[in-house]
Amino acid sequence: MAKTVTITNGTGQTELINDTYTVTAEVPGYDNSTINPSSITVDAATNTYAFTISSTGTLTLHVTDTGTASGTPIVGATFIRTDSEGNEYGTVITTDEHGNAVFNNVPYDTTNAPLIYYKQTASDGDHEFDSTVQSTSLTTQTATVEIINQPGAPRTINLTDANYANLPITGSLTLTN
Repeated sequence: MAKTVTITNGTGQTELINDTYTVTAEVPGYDNSTINPSSITVDAATNTYAFTISSTGTLTLHVTDTGTASGTPIVGATFIRTDSEGNEYGTVITTDEHGNAVFNNVPYDTTNAPLIYYKQTASDGDHEFDSTVQSTSLTTQTATVEIINQPGAPRTINLTDANYANLPITGSLTLTN
């Protein structure tokens, strides 16, 4: 007898008797043949069973100063996968000399693609970035999202003498963040 378990946010529940089960998956965006383990033995001593599944999509985040394919690449911007709430998963990826940060093994599906969440965690130090959770979906195995990291706005820095009001001073200041 087959039991179908609906999984929501990584968890599902069903009643099972002690027995050995073959496990198959139907997960949009994932390679269902990679379900692991593909069989389990349910026994009275265990009430929780864990599975993993893989996907084969590739999401490239292309970061430039204009947010276009022809913009100047931003090298050293960092991103991480998240869920919709911003909880972080996996390892940080960093843009290369072409401004590309590549997430491998992300889900894709031509008709029912799940959302892929991510956020930017840093830029190169000279450009602004949006640190809010972003999302996209892949309807093809590979996709590129263009991301803008605008240059920092020009700021005027004034230095005057503390003892002589408004007396301008010549020198340099180092601002470190």
